[in-house]
Amino acid sequence: MTEITASQKQEILNQIEVEIYTRSFYMFVQRACAVLEPQTAWNWNFHHAFICELLQAETHRIKANSPKEHDIIINVPFRSSKSLIVSILYPIWSWIIYPEMQFINLSYSANLSTDHSNKVVALINSPWFHNLFGWDFEEVHKSKTDFKLKRGGSRISGGVTGTVLGRGGDCIVLDDPNSTMKLSGVERHNTIKAWQDTISTRLNNPTVGLFIVIQQRLHQHDLSGYLLEKQAENWLKIVLPAELSDKVQPPHLAIEYQNNLLWQDRFSRKVLDNFKETLGAVGYANQLLQETAPPEGNIIKYEWLRTITLEKFMELCDIHKHRVVWDFFLDSAQTEAKKNDPTGIMVACKFQNSVYVRKVIEKRLSFPDLIRALERIFIDYGKPSSKVFIEPKSNGKDIIAQLRRQTNYNIVELPTPTTDKETRLNAIAPLIESSRYYLIEDISNEIITDQLTGFPNASHDEFCDLTGYALTRYIKKQQLNYLML
Repeated sequence: MTEITASQKQEILNQIEVEIYTRSFYMFVQRACAVLEPQTAWNWNFHHAFICELLQAETHRIKANSPKEHDIIINVPFRSSKSLIVSILYPIWSWIIYPEMQFINLSYSANLSTDHSNKVVALINSPWFHNLFGWDFEEVHKSKTDFKLKRGGSRISGGVTGTVLGRGGDCIVLDDPNSTMKLSGVERHNTIKAWQDTISTRLNNPTVGLFIVIQQRLHQHDLSGYLLEKQAENWLKIVLPAELSDKVQPPHLAIEYQNNLLWQDRFSRKVLDNFKETLGAVGYANQLLQETAPPEGNIIKYEWLRTITLEKFMELCDIHKHRVVWDFFLDSAQTEAKKNDPTGIMVACKFQNSVYVRKVIEKRLSFPDLIRALERIFIDYGKPSSKVFIEPKSNGKDIIAQLRRQTNYNIVELPTPTTDKETRLNAIAPLIESSRYYLIEDISNEIITDQLTGFPNASHDEFCDLTGYALTRYIKKQQLNYLML
């Protein structure tokens, strides 16, 4: 019997490896992660296997050109290996099965997408991978964010709101489409608009191609929230909170939780307690529990904030022969730096013993520019009988004096608060809950909703105070034991 050589033995071992990894995406992930991050002690968990098996089935379905049943939303905590599995390794493994498969990978930041792309290239160029598969890039189609393999597969990446989307894909991955650092109403609006206008149309074959949205929950109106509200029937929802709860989806995965924890090697009870203290109730609920409000609730509940269209509001005013006069509430800030607090302007009126907010506006301007901006806002929404209520703090007194000189509006100096913000917000909460407060539908609703429902964890809170002032001024004082006065 002829003895096999060392090189022949290695070739057999390589073929066995290739066969193992071809059959199991999960096995491929375990080996590839050790190559990409050899310094990391990988403690694999049931959620890794579940996600890998789910995506493996989707690749085989796409290769077979079979219609999909749904697209996929996966909500998991940060640092749960989601980007390594879905954004970096899933395209590579899919090319083993389906060499021509085309991917688009998007994140809130083009830089984050580029980092993921670099890791894809690094693994394909690694000695381990090249020894097994030996793939090469088409050099004319290779860049940090955009490359094509000689065997046909391609991957382009970029920011969710960027310009990468001139082409299509068989699978479009949105990994962290919303930023934890810049989760403003404007940022959420831009992300949703990018989805509506462009991303949702980029599948090569909409019947077969797959969307994957994977993120930690950050807000009721992050991209996951929007999609589940508008198109719930189109999405398979995977929810894996760090602590066992009735939010777990699919429910049968609850049995996999050990000591009521998703991944006790990474998210032990001690680690979670530290995160709870660091992130606060809202941040912990969102990012670890995949809930859009803490279980104990904020002071102002999201469902209390009622909305009405401008057309319906004006129709009601006509029916009741009510002449609408919009007033202005101003919380000034003496800064024009983006990182500091903005000046907040709320346009509101009273109708039938309720407050109606027409619009809220944030401005970061120098004093002269702010005065000019305020005058334009007054022209857009005000009438000669409108009142302008201004807090005297910061440069408020200067604004009061300047506007009294330059305009004919009734400028009213608001009282200085004598209690803390939490006390004041608790005092007006019953009025908001009992339908004494409405938001007229407008893109700026997001700003005020964020602040009212997010307090005390929202990044700004000027509209919490302005809401209190408006309710104080417009609603009978016997209805409101408001401690500001």
